[in-house]
Amino acid sequence: MKNLIDFHVHIDYYKDYRSKIEHYEQNRIYALFVTNLPQIFNESMRLFSNLKYVKIALGYHPRFIKEEPFNKELFNKCISMTKYIGEVGLDYSDEFLDYKEEQQRIFKYICKKAGETNKILSVHSHKAEEDVLKILIDNNVKFAVFHWYSGSISFIKDILDAGYYFSINYSMLRTKKGTEIIKSIPLNRILIETDGPFSNFKGRPISPNDLSQVYNEIGRKIGVNDLSELAFNNLKNLLLSQLNSS
Repeated sequence: MKNLIDFHVHIDYYKDYRSKIEHYEQNRIYALFVTNLPQIFNESMRLFSNLKYVKIALGYHPRFIKEEPFNKELFNKCISMTKYIGEVGLDYSDEFLDYKEEQQRIFKYICKKAGETNKILSVHSHKAEEDVLKILIDNNVKFAVFHWYSGSISFIKDILDAGYYFSINYSMLRTKKGTEIIKSIPLNRILIETDGPFSNFKGRPISPNDLSQVYNEIGRKIGVNDLSELAFNNLKNLLLSQLNSS
């Protein structure tokens, strides 16, 4: 299967992360290596500076807010090194609600910088979809991809109206709502992700080796024979839009 993409994967969380990167590169799979902290991005760029198919995104995961302050100075230093920002966003799970205002402050700052520099964002929005969308729009973020969306189906239209995309994964097929969400997204706004290794595939952490099966499973569910070609064209359109807006 040609033209596979994995638009959201935490490569550094695999014990054999080097072999995972080699798999993406050798098989010409376009992968977005999202990072949870600017420090991780900085180190990853130092270790892997000559990658062709794996792109490293500068991130600050909202769930790190309890344990690691946002390093604004390093974020500013790194932002010119990549066209991708992720994983970033808001998380209003009970565990993180006490940090809601701080999360918003950080995400607003990230979006302000991203909007000024035309970055593509991979966005976490768990139980915070409306606030995430408002902050993206308020800060003129033109290019955002909602990763593993779990909000209301009715709110999908608002995200689409803002021009944004969704990256969907195999784990979403395990629930009725997840499947309904996937079927509610127009085909021209779909990208594919694994969210590895945090997503499971047939009882184990998902791996890049599973991507062909993932595409087949999702394709059957939504009635698309060549999902790889569709998702690849969607990514090309996203990148072209970004290029033309620079």
